[in-house]
Amino acid sequence: MKAFYFIIFFLLAHSASKGQIIKLSCTEKERKSEDGNDPIIIETCLLKNFKFISTSYPDYAGRYVYSEHEVYIRTNNKYIKTTNAQVFNKRQDKLVAIINNRIQQDFREFSSDSNTKECFTDIDSIPEYKMNDFEISFYGNEIWFEIHWGLISACRSVDGTIVSFKLSEIEKYLN
Repeated sequence: MKAFYFIIFFLLAHSASKGQIIKLSCTEKERKSEDGNDPIIIETCLLKNFKFISTSYPDYAGRYVYSEHEVYIRTNNKYIKTTNAQVFNKRQDKLVAIINNRIQQDFREFSSDSNTKECFTDIDSIPEYKMNDFEISFYGNEIWFEIHWGLISACRSVDGTIVSFKLSEIEKYLN
């Protein structure tokens, strides 16, 4: 009988240590805007002991082109505002390098495309971004790292990029 319990214990311990699934939970609510037209949308996502809040504001045409992003860490049963860099471990530099590489690829593509290159006449290069420069949000089982280049409103469609990963792909970088 001891052998049976040992085998069950071993199997449970082994399965618990392998392939833990990251649990992401997101909720969305609306708040009336000051002008009374389109609502402000607030999305709250919980990942591990972090809370991400994205507040999206409508423009005059009902497009949600401006948002604020905040991250909090749960400490002593309350959430305290923190930074993106605190969400990730010491290996985050590798993740940031991957994100920057993809951002550079998108920038080169947009700035050389005959349909969009006019938007980039005042920008010949972009900086190397740090973890705290990104707007982090979630979609399905993906994490999105977003950056904006500050182009004019007529170039809104190419004013930055989003680099996305499946949560399972970045699990090794999370605290």
